[in-house]
Amino acid sequence: MNPSFHLRGVSKRFRRADGSWNEALQDVDLEVRPGEAVTIVGPSGAGKTTLMRLLNLSLRPDAGTLLVDGVDPSSLSLGELRKLRARTATVYQQHHLVPSLRVVHNILAGRLSAWPLLRAMVSLLSPREADRAAQAASAVGLLDKLWERTDHLSGGQQQRVAIARALVQNPRHLLADEPVASVDPSLADSLVGLLRRLSGEEGKTLIVNLHDVPLALRHFERIVGLRAGRVFFDLPSGEVDSGLLVSLYEGDKELATDVREWLQEIFQTRPSK
Repeated sequence: MNPSFHLRGVSKRFRRADGSWNEALQDVDLEVRPGEAVTIVGPSGAGKTTLMRLLNLSLRPDAGTLLVDGVDPSSLSLGELRKLRARTATVYQQHHLVPSLRVVHNILAGRLSAWPLLRAMVSLLSPREADRAAQAASAVGLLDKLWERTDHLSGGQQQRVAIARALVQNPRHLLADEPVASVDPSLADSLVGLLRRLSGEEGKTLIVNLHDVPLALRHFERIVGLRAGRVFFDLPSGEVDSGLLVSLYEGDKELATDVREWLQEIFQTRPSK
């Protein structure tokens, strides 16, 4: 079986306002198998979001090879590319919901790419496939909120709506880019646990960017560390030690206190070998 994602020597750069280039990713090798759950950690500017945008095919690499389910997107027609993109759903830090619409409408926004324009417009008046939306809402624990206005929900509940919107696409692969950065720490653990449970139950490939390293280590068996656009390490969570984490975040003054707290939390609770 082909890997869900296979990157070899992938690089991506962007031109800055002053005309210089920012090397967002450099010579990245990464392989993620079908049904695997992987988390990506690293300091700000490491290239985590750029990597996610490459994986969901909203960006193309400037160098190297990217295959999705064994398919090279650069070789596809526009219609074929659209079908390949539909295999992957993404949950973002910002919910990208329409606050004034009901939850059912925001969930069904995940079906828009599969509907003709007329069907999509009619659904704004009378939701099409409401049973599908109800199933997704039930999966994230929001069935009782299905017909409420989305802006009446808490931040954590709105992120669950965003997850349900991704699920209703019935993707093979689920990406989440800092999905808990805008919710209280007390809710972050349950939301990441929800992503793990839902992807595991349906055999979906899951890749999650996380700022919180202890959270990543609690929920994932494979951790990829990105630094300055390169893969710094790719290891089972049990092999990620304090030296690696200090080196990964070295020089990031904003995270210096966080890293010390993470190390204390991780290595006080991790069983001794």
